[in-house]
Amino acid sequence: MKNGRYLTRRYGRQHGVALITGLIFMVVLTLLGITAARMAGLEERMSGNMRDRSLAVQAAERALRDAEQDIRKSGRVSGITNFVSACTNGLCYNGPNGNKNAVNWNTTPVWSLVSMTAAPSIAYGTNTGATNIPGLSAQPRYLIEGIRKMPPGGGVVFYYRITARGQGANLNTVVWLQEVFKP
Repeated sequence: MKNGRYLTRRYGRQHGVALITGLIFMVVLTLLGITAARMAGLEERMSGNMRDRSLAVQAAERALRDAEQDIRKSGRVSGITNFVSACTNGLCYNGPNGNKNAVNWNTTPVWSLVSMTAAPSIAYGTNTGATNIPGLSAQPRYLIEGIRKMPPGGGVVFYYRITARGQGANLNTVVWLQEVFKP
């Protein structure tokens, strides 16, 4: 009989341990589920931001190509004839030694001194007739700086620094691209 009471008492104490173990297991599974849901939401936001940045890069790239077409085919760019020291209609002349109206005229580029969200920069398609790009918060804009160089050996060579600003679907997603173009 002594052995019977001992077995009954020992099994009677173990019923609560299974409940506590099960509850701890459920808490761990719940925390894993919440973490997985948060990670999925974070990854979705990250992919959305990458898509928006990609849209902005594509818009700025299209603005660069539009500026190249403007230089080649619009007829308004011939050397630096229509370029003035103050930017007008998207054309700027930095002068032989930089913009002399700026504080540091040898180092300050024109595109950093003017508005790229309004005039004097040019909206995409203004001079080429290209249609608006859908899905953007604002159409891209560009600025063309005329650069006159005199390489050793004589002659004058004209280059054009094109600066483009593109926006994605979100107003805060902005991409700047720049190239030096020689037609």
